[in-house]
Amino acid sequence: MYVAPAASTLDDSYKQLTELGTLTGHPTEAAAEVQHMKDDIAKIVKGVKPHAKPLTYFYELSPDFYSATSKTFIGSVIAQAGLTNIADPADADGKSGGYPQLSAESIVKASPDLVFLADTKCCQQSAATVKTRAGWATVTAVQKNQIVGLDDDIASRWGPRVVDLFRQVVDAANAVPAA
Repeated sequence: MYVAPAASTLDDSYKQLTELGTLTGHPTEAAAEVQHMKDDIAKIVKGVKPHAKPLTYFYELSPDFYSATSKTFIGSVIAQAGLTNIADPADADGKSGGYPQLSAESIVKASPDLVFLADTKCCQQSAATVKTRAGWATVTAVQKNQIVGLDDDIASRWGPRVVDLFRQVVDAANAVPAA
């Protein structure tokens, strides 16, 4: 039996894929997949459009405003796109383990440029549901229609499909007009 902790970085993910390849008798295929992921991510990073001021984002795990900070796997991946996570101050002391629950008021006050919804399947969240939230009409992402629904299955795993998630994040950031 192979038991590994949740990956906290892309390097952890690469290591686990390599280990799984070795354990299943497919080390060459695993190494090729890891290299493919690294190459794809490097290419995507090179395509990140610069903004005069870093874009901010809210990454929603659930409609009760749980989020993931930059200290988590997903946060570290998104940080490669040069985005600033509005959830980071909510877990500055680390007591939430990187997954703080924000208040609606703090999100509205931060007015992120982008909102990523990692709760589209589990909780039926969408741009339409976000737009109906009380007070959210003033949020930049709502005003500029920069709300991105993610596939929960891809957004919550650290395997090869993380490249697809990263591409979606970068595509959304690149779609924001430069100020």
